[in-house]
Amino acid sequence: MEPWNAFVAVIRQLLGSLAQGLDHSYGLAIIAMALAVRLGLLPWTLRAAEQGWVQRRKMEALKPQLEQLAKRHASDPAAHAAAMRAMYREHGVGLGMGGGLLTALVQAPLGLGVYSAIRQGLAGAGSFLWIPRLARPDLWLALLVAALSYAAIALNPAMSTQAKTLLQVLPVLVSFVVVWHAAAGLGLYWAASSGVNVLQAALLRRRLRRLAL
Repeated sequence: MEPWNAFVAVIRQLLGSLAQGLDHSYGLAIIAMALAVRLGLLPWTLRAAEQGWVQRRKMEALKPQLEQLAKRHASDPAAHAAAMRAMYREHGVGLGMGGGLLTALVQAPLGLGVYSAIRQGLAGAGSFLWIPRLARPDLWLALLVAALSYAAIALNPAMSTQAKTLLQVLPVLVSFVVVWHAAAGLGLYWAASSGVNVLQAALLRRRLRRLAL
């Protein structure tokens, strides 16, 4: 068995065991799995978001100096790039991938593995709460995911006002359309993950308020 298939099979077996322990509820098992994954990664995603906010504040403070560098080295792009790198090093501005991208690279295969395991296990899944069949899409679940996505963006203090305005509509629409056309079991995983995103945004807002004092 290929490593990826083996990885997905382990997650699928874990979901089945969770469902048996949760009164044979596959929906509860999906939510429990999503919360375990996202809450386990929360310290890293929260730290990456905080570091992104700090880096953005430093860049905003350096904007006048960067504009002066651009004018001073307008005819020499190489000298301009070298001067920018030196200024970034002096003020502690990171030039690498950043914690956010590294966290995403770790989270992506894990999330894809859980999604694949859920998709494979939905054939025998039944109902959950108001959802008649977890193997079929559900409009109300899609609306819930869209609302949670909007709340996470609206509460995120590490995002600039301009970026927040641009990003409030697109992720909400994308999440709604995707969940509306996907199996409700996958939508449950997305909803639980979005709930953790709201929690992360609230915690980040609290931490950044302390840093600003």
